[in-house]
Parts: sequence; C-alpha cells; structure tokens
Amino acid sequence: MRVFSGQRAWLLQRVSVLLVLVLLAVGGLRLLFWPAPSYEDWRSFASSAHGAVLIVLFFGAVALHAWVGARDVVLDYLQHRAVRFAVLLLVATMLVAVTLRVLFVLGGQIA
Repeated sequence: MRVFSGQRAWLLQRVSVLLVLVLLAVGGLRLLFWPAPSYEDWRSFASSAHGAVLIVLFFGAVALHAWVGARDVVLDYLQHRAVRFAVLLLVATMLVAVTLRVLFVLGGQIA
C-alpha cells in the first residue's frame, strides 16, 4: 500500500478547483465592469490564441476535477469490479468526449 495514495487526488482536486475559480472570477469581473459582449466579441475571444488557451484550461480543469471526484466516489461505494469498471469507463468516455468537442469547436474557430 502506498503511503500517499490519496494525497495526489486531493491535491489535483484542489489545484483544479482553484484554476476554475480564478477563471470564473476573472470572467465574472469582465462581465461586471465592461459592457455586455456581443456574439462577435465572444467569437473573437474564442478565436484568439489566449482566449482558446483559457477556454481549454477551464474545461480541462473541470474535466480533471470531475474525474477525480467521480473516481473517488465510484471506488468508495461500488464494490463489484465489473460495475466499477463500467461506470469509470462511462465517466471517462463522457469527459473525454466533452473535452474533445471543446477542442474541435475551438479548432474550427481558430482555423
């Protein structure tokens, strides 16, 4: 048994939620203190390099946070290995699909 087996998951969740909170706070302040962005403003933000990086960071942090949380719940509460594997596979597939969809949408915006 590893001594620090849960410490890595704990740290990943804390770092990912901090990144999400910072990005949400910056976005919220932007919406609060500047005029409401139009569709063209959002599109130009997502098309820019820094905007695309921020969006990918946000969705990556959310996906990582969701994976660690779902994994911990599944490992703690599902005892049968086949059910555990199926649920983890389903969660991983959904998170990868959402992340790939974000990358494809942003790739279409930038190209």
